Amino acid sequence: MLMNYLKNITLALLFCSSYSYAEEIPVEVPSDTIALDEIEITANRLINFTTGAKVQRINSTDIIPYNTSNLSELLSEITSISIKSYGISGVSSISLRGMSSKHTAVTWNGFNLQSSMNGGVDLSALPAFLIDEIDVQFGGASALFGSGAIGGIVHLNNNLKFDNKLTVQYNQCYGSFDNYFEGLKFNLSNDHLASSTRIYHKSAVNDFEYVNTQQFGKPTVKQENSGITQYGLLQSNSFKLKNNQKISTNIWAQHHYLEIPSMMTSSISEQNQNTDMLRLSANWNINKEITSWFTRFYYNFESLVYEDPLLPLISEMENSSFTGEIENKTSIGNHFLLNAGINHMYDIAKTKNYSDDHFRNRSAIYSSLKYFNTAKTLAAIVSIREELVDNHFAPFTFSFSSRYQINSFSMNTNISKNYNLPTFNDLYWALGGNPDLKSENGWSEDLGLNFEHSFLKNHLNFEISAFNINLDNHVIWLPTSSSYWTAENVEKLWSRGFETGLTYSYKNTDFIFSTRFMYSYTKSTYERSENTEEGSIGKQLMYVPVHNGNAEFRLSYKWLNISYMHNYVGRRYITKDNTGYVEPYQLANLVLGGLLKLKTSELNVNLKINNIWNETYEVMAFYAMPLRYYSISLTYNFNKQIN
Repeated sequence: MLMNYLKNITLALLFCSSYSYAEEIPVEVPSDTIALDEIEITANRLINFTTGAKVQRINSTDIIPYNTSNLSELLSEITSISIKSYGISGVSSISLRGMSSKHTAVTWNGFNLQSSMNGGVDLSALPAFLIDEIDVQFGGASALFGSGAIGGIVHLNNNLKFDNKLTVQYNQCYGSFDNYFEGLKFNLSNDHLASSTRIYHKSAVNDFEYVNTQQFGKPTVKQENSGITQYGLLQSNSFKLKNNQKISTNIWAQHHYLEIPSMMTSSISEQNQNTDMLRLSANWNINKEITSWFTRFYYNFESLVYEDPLLPLISEMENSSFTGEIENKTSIGNHFLLNAGINHMYDIAKTKNYSDDHFRNRSAIYSSLKYFNTAKTLAAIVSIREELVDNHFAPFTFSFSSRYQINSFSMNTNISKNYNLPTFNDLYWALGGNPDLKSENGWSEDLGLNFEHSFLKNHLNFEISAFNINLDNHVIWLPTSSSYWTAENVEKLWSRGFETGLTYSYKNTDFIFSTRFMYSYTKSTYERSENTEEGSIGKQLMYVPVHNGNAEFRLSYKWLNISYMHNYVGRRYITKDNTGYVEPYQLANLVLGGLLKLKTSELNVNLKINNIWNETYEVMAFYAMPLRYYSISLTYNFNKQIN
């Protein structure tokens, strides 16, 4: 009782402190909405053609504290994204604006990472250590980035700089439940070559204690079969062939082993999963005075082996994809920028759960036209895309977005028509797959207002965005008279709501203070259609919280820093008629750190206390999460200028 009281008081004070600075008018905002962009011929689609969309940028400074964590932990703490995690070591998926993981694209340097088999991306398998910058784009973007981008997109980027530097970074972390991480990053560059190598290893036993709320008497028990082992390599290179021409390559190889614990309602589990992944990409970029050409190639291979020795059962799956793309950007006069490109993707999936190997060819042509006035206070963009999938046209998509800025105020609008292709599992699963499925399609609209101002050593940013998404032909699995389930296009979804955020920071020579508050309200419901279950009409989608918010308080003085993060996740329903649900929870973490700066290097040590209020909670129903636990991390950076 005392802990709950203190926890609620802390949260209230933190939120109040966020608002108390609103009238003081604010230097550094950790993660914020992108302002009206400069027009760059060499920039990518994300920079030049998302004007009007809400985009939250998470730069390298914000990522570094999470270098020993995965993207699931990072995004859940510093964004309003809803994360679905099957335990501390389990698979984690993403939900943006009430849409599922297959409606939320995750890209790496512009290439979509969504699985062609199930449409998802496991965020627990993506180390933050391998990423330099993250942009979370809210709302539909199929015209720009293709199938799957209905709720939004998480863009993961690696940046290489020709800055004539040698930098070395070593990360090590040890925490509760034998959680261990070690990573080494090596960057070298001159005027013509930039190279980066990152290797890492992560392991954990995760034998934590938790309160089993499903057993009589709610005993405290120890988690079993919850370990992980993960290691990988990312090698990136960029070569300047001429001052206006460069070639870039990336190699990302990774192994991920995880044990799958039992649910609170089940007996012991010996299930496990091995995933091996290889991603290769190459880019050729030519820049001229008013035009720029990009040629890109991407190959992805993923092998997954699931095993349950108690059945016994072994299930093997492989999927691979190849992407080729040519894109051009051209400046037309002083007020227009034209983008056009062609794209081809080839996907293939192999598993004994299909009657045969299956492949898919996708060819797309797309274009965007951007207008901006001389003062760069007004920008408007029209984008279109047409895609051919196995000789059949996918739904035509387009978008219109705009941004208008007056001094510190700006208004953003975005309307888009979007689509999502059925996954291979939906189409070809041996029992229940339906090869006659149609693409999901619908509309997305959002309107945003933003205020940003800096004064002396202060910086303030406030934003609010309202959104609406309508989706037809939603694919779900339904029971049949033959005792198995099948995939059908039966439902309409309607997701609407708003997001708001406030950040404030103050900085002087020795002292930095910042605070951030984010809140999202998401009403995502099943709507009436031909086969919609009567009891689910108008009900909230499963595992989509109506209320979701987080706050952060940071304080740095000379070499010492402290951070407090507080998350709130509202009730999540686990049945379509909303009769069953998972209780809301509040989760808080505290970080204490120290920084020692030397001539060409620095050493950073952090102590993190997770779940500081010792909350008993569930992210997914009946999957255990740990009580209070700890970790200590060390980061050493060496930085030297070379001639």
